[in-house]
This record gives sequence, C-alpha cells and structure tokens, in this order.
Amino acid sequence: MKKLAGLLALLLFSNANAKTLHYLYIEANEGTASGGHAALQLDDTVFHYQYRDGLIRLTKDDSAGFDFDYRYLQNRTLRVADIAVADESFAVLQDYFKRQFWEQDRQFKQLQTLENDTRLLDWFINLKTPPQTTPQTHPRLSLPAAGLFYNASDFDQTPPITGACQTQAAADNVLGALRQRHGAEYLTERSRELTESIQRLSPSQTDPQNRPSTYGFSQRYLDLVNASLAIQVLRTAKPLAVDACHALESPDGRLDNNQRQSLQRYQQQLLQSANVLLTSNRPDWGQALLISLARLVTIEQSLQSGRWFFLDDFEPLATTIDTEQYTSQAEAMQQKFLATQRLWHQRWQALSIETALDDAGYTDLEIAANQYREWQTSRTRQTLRYQGQQRLPLKPLPLPAWIIPNLSDRQLQLALQAAQQRTATMAGALQAQYAYELLSRNCVTELFHGINLALGSETEQILGGRLNPVLQVIPFVAFASLSQQNPASQIRLLPSLRQQRLAKQYAEEFAPWVFARESNLLTAELYQYNPDDAAFLFFTDDSVLARPLFGAFNLLTGLGQSLWGLLQLPFDAGDGLHNGARGLLMSLPELVFINIRKGSYKFVPEQ
Repeated sequence: MKKLAGLLALLLFSNANAKTLHYLYIEANEGTASGGHAALQLDDTVFHYQYRDGLIRLTKDDSAGFDFDYRYLQNRTLRVADIAVADESFAVLQDYFKRQFWEQDRQFKQLQTLENDTRLLDWFINLKTPPQTTPQTHPRLSLPAAGLFYNASDFDQTPPITGACQTQAAADNVLGALRQRHGAEYLTERSRELTESIQRLSPSQTDPQNRPSTYGFSQRYLDLVNASLAIQVLRTAKPLAVDACHALESPDGRLDNNQRQSLQRYQQQLLQSANVLLTSNRPDWGQALLISLARLVTIEQSLQSGRWFFLDDFEPLATTIDTEQYTSQAEAMQQKFLATQRLWHQRWQALSIETALDDAGYTDLEIAANQYREWQTSRTRQTLRYQGQQRLPLKPLPLPAWIIPNLSDRQLQLALQAAQQRTATMAGALQAQYAYELLSRNCVTELFHGINLALGSETEQILGGRLNPVLQVIPFVAFASLSQQNPASQIRLLPSLRQQRLAKQYAEEFAPWVFARESNLLTAELYQYNPDDAAFLFFTDDSVLARPLFGAFNLLTGLGQSLWGLLQLPFDAGDGLHNGARGLLMSLPELVFINIRKGSYKFVPEQ
C-alpha cells in the first residue's frame, strides 16, 4: 500500500489553486455489496467500477444521486478522503475517466448494434419462411415511440387493447392544423420516399468497409420505419393509443388561467419544433416527431377538457411492486405519497404568465404528475410502478411486419452469417478486456489502475501498476491503509440514513434506552423491516461487543426463514428459501465480530 500512498502523495499540492478529489469507500451491506465499494468523485461526478454480467464496467453518476442511492436507500455509510491536487493533475484525471467511460460505452454500443443486426436479419429470414406468420421480435428491435399512437392490432390480428386515453377530437384539431399547413401532397410524397428507402435498404449500405459502428443496418431500418409511421400519424390525424395518456382526476388536476396560457404558448413552440423535424436531416427525426406529436395531442386534450392530461412516462418493464408486501412501512409510504404531491404542486404552481414553459419544464411537470398519479392509484389497486420513469415518454411498439427491404434469401443468409461472426469476435474481445476477477480486476484495482494510467510513466514507476499485497484490493483494507499513509488528506464520515436518525435520538434521549430499543426489529422506531432484505433480528453494525451474540440470533432467524421458504417452495419459485440462505450467509461473519448487513430502505423521500 506504500506504493499507493506514494501515488496519492504525488498528487498532494499545497498551492492555493489546488482542487480536491474525493476518494470514497462505501461500507458493505447485504447482497452484491458484501465486500464494500470504492469510487472517485471529481467535482459533481462520481466514477466507479461495477460488476455487470461477468464484466467490470465503468459507471458515471452525479454525486447527489450517488449519495442518495448508497447512503439512504442502501443505508450504507460513506467514508471520504479529501485530497488536494494540482489543477493540472485534476484535469488529467477528469479527462481520462470521462474518455474511458465514453470509449467503453461506444464499444458496448457497437456490440449491441451487431447483435441487433443479427436479430433483425434472422427476423427477416423467418418472415419469408413458411408458414409465413409474423415471428416475435427481440425487445431491442421495438420502435421506441411508435407505441404512443399504434398498437399491434393496427398491423395484425392481435386483439385491440382498452384504455381511457380517448383523444380523437384533440388529434383532429392540432394534427389536422399541422397537416393542412404542409399539405396532403407533401405528406404523401414523403411517405412514398420513405417506403422506397426502406425497400432499397441493404446491410452493406451502412458499413461498406466492414468496420464496427454504432449506427448499423438495424438502427437505420428502425429509424426509417419510425419516420414512415410518424408521417402516417399526420396524414390521418391519428389519435393517441388508448393506454398512452391519463388525466389527473383529483381536484389539483384542474387547469387555472395561468396554466392554460402557459400550455398554449408551449403548444406553439411544439408546433414549430414539429415543423422543423419534418424537414430535418437527423436520422431519428421520426422518433422525435412522434414524441412531439404525442405531446401536442396531450396538451390539446388538456386545453379542451380543462384538466391536466399527460403521457404515461413509465417504461413497459418498470419495476412493479405489491404494496401489501410493505404494510410494515405504511408510514414511510405515506410520507413518499405526500412528497410526490408536494412536488406536483410546486411544479404547476410555478407556472405563470411571465414564466415561459419550455421542453425541460414540461418534462419536469410530466414526471411529477406521473409520480403523483402512480402513488394515488396505488392506494386502490395495491400495485405501484416503483422504478422506471423516463425523461422522454417512450412507449415501444413491437416491430410490425409492415414494410421490409427487398433482399433475396441468399442476401439475407450471407449478411446473417457475416453479422454472427462479427458479433462473436467483438463479444470475445470485450470479455477478454473487461472480465471481472475478484482479486485482480475489481472496483479498487481498476480505479487505481486508471489513476496510474492517467498520470503517466512517473506514477507508473511509483505504483507499479498493481496493488500489493492481495488483501489491499479489498475496499475497506485499501481505504484504511490510505488513511494511515496519507495524514495530509482529510477523512470525513458521511453516515447512513439509520445512523443519522440514531445520532439524533442519542442526542435527545437516554442513550442506553435508545440502544436497547433500536438494536432490534421488534421494538425499533427508526427502522421498519424491508422485505427486500433477508430476515434478521438484531442490528450489529453499532454493537461490536454484542455482535457475536446478536449474530447467533440472526443466524437462527435466517435458519427459520430458510425452513419456511422450503415449505413455500412450490408457491414462491424459491424466493423465500433464497432469502433465508442469504440471511444465513450474512449472519456467519457476525459470529466473528464482522458486520456486513445493515438493512435497507424502500421508501425514502428525495433529500
């Protein structure tokens, strides 16, 4: 670790113009966090390496979101080493990690493009293979925004869906005016041109030199189909899909005069944007136009009805939970509901005649309204879409067998073979480059390897490119050694949510009573058991001496959950047994004074 200390000592800079980097150690918790975690914060951006599908991937988060996720939802204390560095060194590190993130992102997007090309070519082949029925497509081949206006029954014999989003009058009004402005002949000609472009499309057009690309055959096809469908929406003044929008039915969902005028002005901006998109050269103009048209119709519906209407901005695979499973956290859920209500009120009350509504402001309104409505409706239906909102209200449509390229069977087979070979080659290269290794390629080793590469040959000599001995690749050991070897760095403790609440109670009440009450889930007032965690009885993170005894009770609790899970095995797909086994594993280290588990929170209002 002295080599690591030498590296960081080299970064220390006493000049008044020095900047501060923050090396973060995140304490362990249940699940994949059992070994702790490490990260580097540069200004308001946090860079850290995470395990994903057998690979170690660089992740970039804003510091506020990172803090809320780890300290509040995951209930994990952060330890921070503040290190003053020269401006030049700070800029080099910042530039390196940004470039590394975007380069890695580009590589995996290239792989995804090759995979999508393979899927699309295989789909075209299946379309031509008797019996000629429409095969299922992979979700990545869906049309991201076309579902705002279309559903599968528009193209095949799929039964039509039902919903309360009835917008034909609004579509006739606002889309009819836009259609009239451009003329029926113009839209007919654009539709014909797009059809011909799709039919002429060939895999070789997008990659003439056989080089990896992030804009391949499949994406070009999807963009052209999206554009063609967007033109069809205008030509027919098609209403929104019946499940694409919703109204706020509560009293705070009514439009007042200020809101009406703000919406009218924003609608004019959207009309101008739609006009520009119709003549745009950007490849995804069809998707952008579909979103603009959908918002135009929704705003028109709001103006006609005098009530707020919004597009549903949750993705189809949004995490949905059964609220009855969290009855023990009823108070926290009520606080979360009230927080979403306050946020919605703040958003629409900020609208005024003087303040112009723009795309960002309308998106904030859309997100707040969807959050509020989701919590409202969860009270009667007992389900809640908990995660999965999007800043763009994309609603994918499974790729329809509508217009396809004029490619022969042989052309398709040859293109498929080439795409499969290139996909396998690139997947193998990325596996070799980013394969996760517990002791040689993890969140700590990659972080300091990046620092070493960024600062050049001098630090390469100091660090040696590796952390030694082996134990110092463990996050908490690395941070402890760093703290000892770098006394000039300032060490800060950022307590988890439960620790913050405990500190307040200790300051206000009799400390032994607080400890006795809050040390276990049966009497605790500051923490309610989260069913997402394995069952346990005692907290051991703040009780070192009693940790083995508390751990023994936790071990028995985990054993009990495992036995109950075994009985429930035919009914819960093994979830109970899995949680029980996880609880046993988290309790064993407690018997030898090691704490991992700290509990987590499901419903925490944004800080």
